[in-house]
Amino acid sequence: MMQSIGLPLLTSQFPLGLAAEELGAELGRPPFHSGPTWPDHLAWGLDSVITAVRLMLCLQPVGASIVARTQLERWSSNLQFNSGIDQQPGESTVAWLNRLWAEPGVRPPDGVETPVGELFADLSELLHGRGRLMPLVWLDVADVTDMPSSEHVQILETIGDALIVSLSHIRTCMATAAEQKGYEVLTQIVNRIRLVAPARSWLPDIRTFLWPLLPMFIQQPGVEGPLGAMATAHRRVISAMQAGREPAEPPELWPVFSFGAHRFRALLAAQHSYQSERTLLGDRFEEHGVENAVAEAVLAGEMAAVLANWLRQDSDKLSPADALAVCASGLRSAQWLWLEDDNRGMGCLRSVIEQVARARTWRLRPERARKTEANPNSTPRDWIEGAGWRRLNLLNRALGEFAHGSTKTNWNIARNALVAIQITDDVEQAQYTGRTHALTAMIFILSVECAAWADTFGSHLGDAYRRVVRIDDAQADQAIEALLNRAWEKRQTPLR
Repeated sequence: MMQSIGLPLLTSQFPLGLAAEELGAELGRPPFHSGPTWPDHLAWGLDSVITAVRLMLCLQPVGASIVARTQLERWSSNLQFNSGIDQQPGESTVAWLNRLWAEPGVRPPDGVETPVGELFADLSELLHGRGRLMPLVWLDVADVTDMPSSEHVQILETIGDALIVSLSHIRTCMATAAEQKGYEVLTQIVNRIRLVAPARSWLPDIRTFLWPLLPMFIQQPGVEGPLGAMATAHRRVISAMQAGREPAEPPELWPVFSFGAHRFRALLAAQHSYQSERTLLGDRFEEHGVENAVAEAVLAGEMAAVLANWLRQDSDKLSPADALAVCASGLRSAQWLWLEDDNRGMGCLRSVIEQVARARTWRLRPERARKTEANPNSTPRDWIEGAGWRRLNLLNRALGEFAHGSTKTNWNIARNALVAIQITDDVEQAQYTGRTHALTAMIFILSVECAAWADTFGSHLGDAYRRVVRIDDAQADQAIEALLNRAWEKRQTPLR
């Protein structure tokens, strides 16, 4: 069922990818890298669709929504620049996006009937732990044995529609680029490319396409086999098309070839990063450092999911239940994207920090939590301050930059803020560990909060969990206090 939902969104990957290559996109560019040229940037947009589809197939709605929303913002910024249709003072982002994409002359996204601003709103609400997409989070973290219902399928189409909007504009940008180069035939072909069609070929075993790129996976002998075969087939089709020949492989296989080629490039990039880190750190390289971090993320995320499931049995605890559910789902996507050097993993952490603060506020200050929930204008900062973490605002804001994709955001500058928050004697090495520090810090904070919530069901449960994750309350308080102080000391660090 999930392939029938996700694979149709890959219909245009091959023809648009071929067009990007004809325009000059770099063949070996890692999927997470937006590239130095405009054709590379357009190709990165295509890669982002595959990234989101992979997360959809894994039922990771927070990660899929982060990728879909950042892309929606990125291409809306481009449309704004080219059309001159600016957001007016006092105009909501939702209203502006509805107006921007409905202007005469803007090509309607294929088959998308929901206004673009409404799609943006739905994705944003999910990332804040509320709204009509929340059943997807519960399907991810609690109802894991259930088949997706018709409601789930309809909700997933919201994420899919947002991706189609971005694809539609990428197609327009490619046609314009081809026209400017004088490629008349390519311009006509690109304009006629169909974005979505029913999947006519499914993968009998899709696991290799979905697995997180852990060192234990990327170092397996022969792991390149299935993905490498897909990448080779993908290249054969492209070479045949470029030579004016009819490819031997049928068109219904091309979307899965594109999927496999994307994952193969991600695998090669992960292998390269692993070896580069080994060379950079030398004797300081920790052989199992990545696996240890992922294991800690799993323990924190699964405990958050268990607590969320327990809490939702109480009608008065539905909000903290939602918060912990989003923490569990968001943390999983964060560490999967982190494994691939994808900055959008930090955008997932943006949801985690807000929702763990929301859960903490409900535990310690329930009256304030109720007021914040009831306020339609409340912001993530309200939850951060409600949790008593005002000094953590720099980390919250830095992660928030990664959760957006308009041209106003600068992920490189935001990453510098993550670097500044660390405590390290090795300034040179710190330039490479800012995102890792943010991930491990959020894993730790969530683990501490899970232990405290477990206490509410019985101190023996909290103590047992603390033994599993090796947390001492006094030391944990000291570590979090030190993080709060570092973030406060660096609060003037620029983010844009």
